[in-house]
Amino acid sequence: MGISNYVRQVRPVQESHVNHLDKVQTLFTEAVSKLPQDKEIDVDSLVSAEGSTVATQMYEAAGVIVGMAGLKLSKQKISSVINNNQFSPIAKTWMENFLKVHPNKEALDALLNWIILIGGAVTDIHSGVFKDFIHKSINVYYDNSPSTFEVPTAEKPNTADVVFLINGKSSILLNTFKQISKLPDKQQASRVKTDKKGLVTLLDEKGKEIVSFYQISLKKAFEKARVGRATTFINKNFAGGVSLGSPTQAASVAQDFQTEGFFGDVFSKFKDIVSGGFKNFVGWVKKKYTKIAQVLAGVVVKLSNQMIKSNRGIKSISNVVNMTQLNESSLNSFLGEKKSQDIIVTKTLVKEFKTIENEFIKKDIVNKTHKQNVALLEKLNSSYAVPGRKVPPILMLPNNGAGLVDMISIGNEISKVIKSKEGDIITKSDIYVALKIGMNFSANVAILAILKSVEKNISQYENLSQALFAFSAEVESEVKFGNTSLPLVIVYGGSDKKAIVLGTRSDYKDDKTSKLSTTGSNFDDFPVAIISVKKAKAGKIKQLYNVIQFKIVSDFKEVDGKPEPIYLMFELIADQSRSFTLKIEGNKYQDKTKAMT
Repeated sequence: MGISNYVRQVRPVQESHVNHLDKVQTLFTEAVSKLPQDKEIDVDSLVSAEGSTVATQMYEAAGVIVGMAGLKLSKQKISSVINNNQFSPIAKTWMENFLKVHPNKEALDALLNWIILIGGAVTDIHSGVFKDFIHKSINVYYDNSPSTFEVPTAEKPNTADVVFLINGKSSILLNTFKQISKLPDKQQASRVKTDKKGLVTLLDEKGKEIVSFYQISLKKAFEKARVGRATTFINKNFAGGVSLGSPTQAASVAQDFQTEGFFGDVFSKFKDIVSGGFKNFVGWVKKKYTKIAQVLAGVVVKLSNQMIKSNRGIKSISNVVNMTQLNESSLNSFLGEKKSQDIIVTKTLVKEFKTIENEFIKKDIVNKTHKQNVALLEKLNSSYAVPGRKVPPILMLPNNGAGLVDMISIGNEISKVIKSKEGDIITKSDIYVALKIGMNFSANVAILAILKSVEKNISQYENLSQALFAFSAEVESEVKFGNTSLPLVIVYGGSDKKAIVLGTRSDYKDDKTSKLSTTGSNFDDFPVAIISVKKAKAGKIKQLYNVIQFKIVSDFKEVDGKPEPIYLMFELIADQSRSFTLKIEGNKYQDKTKAMT
């Protein structure tokens, strides 16, 4: 049986661009001039060697050029597009410098072919070229979007990179947005219509078309596309509304959801719903899903607040981050591989490390939280999995004891700072383990929060797998769509270039929930969620702390005639400088084999 009978394929999304023209402009000439003139020019390698800001702008620019000039490109056509005031100034500068340094025909052909390779699938959206576009001012477009075109629960600002117009001008579109925004919500809804191809049309008060456009997310290639951050969304909707690991950002805790009436109605009908069969259940999920998703984590508001906000060790870690001026890049790359900046020991620093020792070493809180996770994981699997399922719905790899850390060795590292005298010189290497152990604690609390939310609301689903599929659909909808309720189209470049219409966020979420549940109900040889715990490494040397990832099934692909799961992997890592925070980022898709290693 083909996989089309089980599930519709869904594709990932990466985050949109950020302009930093002043910081990168001087680097362009150097980058494009390093390639010898007598060598075959590989434009993709040149672009890929750039920083993420420049590379992303170039990938998006390729789609813009194809959208506005078509597939039969020339130097003149490129020039007409890049001189548009909505074209990326970063991409314009790169291309102009490239052609200046490499003025020969071979270089021009290489650039034209690369643009078609990356942006060619834009032509699948609409027959013919577009009338106008919004790229440089995409944030202005979102800032002026009417309230009913947005998603109240969203945390990610946007995911579209460009708006292509097939009728009207970009200035008219923005002005119409402003006019509709002034109307009451009910009247706003009557001023827009959409179709199954993702086309959005704005109407006047008489229902006449004003402007029509597509919201497009442009990606270099399917296998290279990053999904995007879901940190704030998960914190707010699944981890109780606090910033996990950041007591300084947890002062305001979300109020408990007022769900008694809703749950009372659900509980009274649930047995009848289940007895009606699986199709009846899926229909009920699609109807009630929005409310269920909004309350899925209500139980962990107090849990997160108690375990993180009130933890003195985490507060001390935040203070250490501040006084040593650590930033995100040093937290991510500083593993003793590069020379560390010296730190002068102060009484305050020693005091904070004594608190860290008391909270993390003597109380063994990391291992205790990990054991809570294991106990809850085993309880969920034993109590709510489908009887006889070959593989438990939730799996910790490589085993349930993987998250335990050697607190004696960690304590010895922390003790080095405590035994230091005021005025002594230490390096960031001497405090790094303490920060990462705090990270491990926060990551374990994040996992516990998710498991607790599933446990609290398991009665709303037929089994544990379906509850996890619902979680997956909600999170991925946030990552893909962000703050837009209008249809979205994703365009992928590369050898397998294609345009995928996702439709609206609401339809996508409901459809994905039922599709995943339907497919997953027929196969049980895979875990739905994986908690991956591995020892961090600096080169070949294992560190004392762990790298923790959370993976959940987000799609299926056909392998030997049957569906095989694709996992969306979330990294739980340190972030920012002024307080010690946990960043939850969904940034990679993995097949079953990769996800299980």
